[in-house]
Amino acid sequence: MKNKAAIATCLLVFFVSAPLFAGDQLMTKLYFDNWLKAATSPLDAQISELRFALSELTKAAAELKKEIFTEVKVVIGQKAATIDGVPVTMDVAPVIKDGRTMVPVRFIGEAFGAEVSWDGNARRVTYALEGVKIELVIGEKKARVNGKIVELDAEPIIVNERTLVPLRFVGEHLNATFDWEAGSQTVTIFH
Repeated sequence: MKNKAAIATCLLVFFVSAPLFAGDQLMTKLYFDNWLKAATSPLDAQISELRFALSELTKAAAELKKEIFTEVKVVIGQKAATIDGVPVTMDVAPVIKDGRTMVPVRFIGEAFGAEVSWDGNARRVTYALEGVKIELVIGEKKARVNGKIVELDAEPIIVNERTLVPLRFVGEHLNATFDWEAGSQTVTIFH
């Protein structure tokens, strides 16, 4: 009889306390969810702060790039160009000769901040910038860079009484980089 009473007591305790255990499990999940939210909220805030900081750094980098680099855009066949987004008009439009973009000598030199000089008798243009001196002669496929003779793909030409020089040759020797957009025939130069 004692065994039956003990078994009955155990069953009673089990059936009476079973709903409490179920409630504890629900309470435990609710407790965990609340704990997880509390634990991750500071991380969410930090992520938001980091996203904002990245956005600000990206803006600052773009502004710094504008201060450091000059961006020049020219379009083949058009006199309109831009220097750092400011519209300018060239005396003569850029052309393509022998597969090379030719631009007005003074326009590109001044856009880069170079000293540009012209010797009409020798038909020679000279660029001087930051220790680099480039000399080009109309109609010659050889140039001088700091006194050394360098071969050109396309010689300087005269169009409508204006001298045009090979953009890539001049730009690369003055430490510029280029981007070519074939569809619009636009050259973007960064110096």
